[in-house]
Amino acid sequence: MSKLFNLILLTLVLVLFVEAGKHSKKSYDKGKSKTLINKKQKQAHCYDDIDSPYVFFGTKTSYRWNRNKNDDEVTPPGCVAQQFWLLARHGSRNPTTEDMIKLKSVLPLIQSKIISNHKAGRGSICKDDIKNLEKWKFHANVDDGELLVKEGYKELKGIGDRFQHRFRTLLTKPYVNSSYIFQHTNTERTNASARAFAKGMFGKKNIADVFFQKSSNPDILLRFDQVCDKWKRKVQANSDAQIERTLFEESDIFLSMIQSITHRLGFSSTLNFSDINLMYTMCLYDKAWHPKKLSPWCAVFSKEDLKILEYREDLELYYENGYGFPINYEQACLPLKNVYDSFRRVVDNISPNPKGKFYFTHTGTILKVMTRFGLFKDAMPVKHSNRELMKHREWRTSLISSFGTHLALVLFNCTDGHYVTAYVQERPIKLPGCTNELCKFSDFSAQYEPLATSCDVEETCRI
Repeated sequence: MSKLFNLILLTLVLVLFVEAGKHSKKSYDKGKSKTLINKKQKQAHCYDDIDSPYVFFGTKTSYRWNRNKNDDEVTPPGCVAQQFWLLARHGSRNPTTEDMIKLKSVLPLIQSKIISNHKAGRGSICKDDIKNLEKWKFHANVDDGELLVKEGYKELKGIGDRFQHRFRTLLTKPYVNSSYIFQHTNTERTNASARAFAKGMFGKKNIADVFFQKSSNPDILLRFDQVCDKWKRKVQANSDAQIERTLFEESDIFLSMIQSITHRLGFSSTLNFSDINLMYTMCLYDKAWHPKKLSPWCAVFSKEDLKILEYREDLELYYENGYGFPINYEQACLPLKNVYDSFRRVVDNISPNPKGKFYFTHTGTILKVMTRFGLFKDAMPVKHSNRELMKHREWRTSLISSFGTHLALVLFNCTDGHYVTAYVQERPIKLPGCTNELCKFSDFSAQYEPLATSCDVEETCRI
């Protein structure tokens, strides 16, 4: 009987020992797993630690990263500047009211889910980036859609100030209305940008004297694409015109980016691109409004992610405003004709001739006009399939169509004739058909006079 009792007791002890071991192993594995997750989160790449984060966001790039701080006087030997012509995009602005409503209502829901994922040990966003995200709130007024922001005002004011220093003998103070033409589209952001530029160029005391010319309605000079039926039908309203962007969005590299962001944020189900794009929108506007400050939403993306999203917009605008379709640039002949005719009048000594003509417009106009001038044209088209080959592309909207971007042309009277220099982002560039940045007017005329004299927008845009 005692032997049987001892046997039962021994069996119970062994069972308890085995169960205790299993429990101990589970606790160890759970603790080990938690430790590994926490360790992974601690070791995760922190956007907060980057001293020089990626700042190129296509057409929403801050002008701060493109400006030329060198404002030394431009004095080609034996030359005097005679006329200054400028076509500029407005400065940094708010998103549309529709986008701001989404940012204010939808983004906090995504924010909450990302934070919950992190607390549950999911995702690889580091602790400091999560802390920054927890503090984020949308502060902009949704009724201020597309209005110029403080940074945008500073951008245009700075451009005006630096160009006045470079051409101080031409763009003289005090301001005289008969010597200049200021014109902007019928929007608050171009109006405010024109005033900021004028204040930078001529000073606070003179700004009240500046006459800002109203654009015609329809505005065939600064918003010609809005009245071009052929472009609106064949490009703007034609989904097939954006097939390259669509194919890029369906490519392995783009889908892998979506999966990478999904895992980084700790989601078990693949994120919709609309949600990713909303986070990207907040990231890029944060960096446009406050270029030197950190944006919690930029921590969502790797540098490679941002380059992929940048390329997506470059594809879109190449086919909407660039070399993708001839109608994009064929309709853009009036601004080219405007500057050519202005310079020709000065060369032929036909008066009156203003010293400066300043026009303020939008992305679509700027890109189409630059394309009409033959600028930033790559050896091959920008396509969904050749991103690797286009790493050093000319058509990069972050550099050629940021907030505050502009095309300026200056006519010089030199001892051996007239010359022209073009400037993009305050830097001289060599125009097609010219041998140097300081281009003989005869070469400039040979390249662009045929485009100016044949300009017929009504015929070009007829369906």
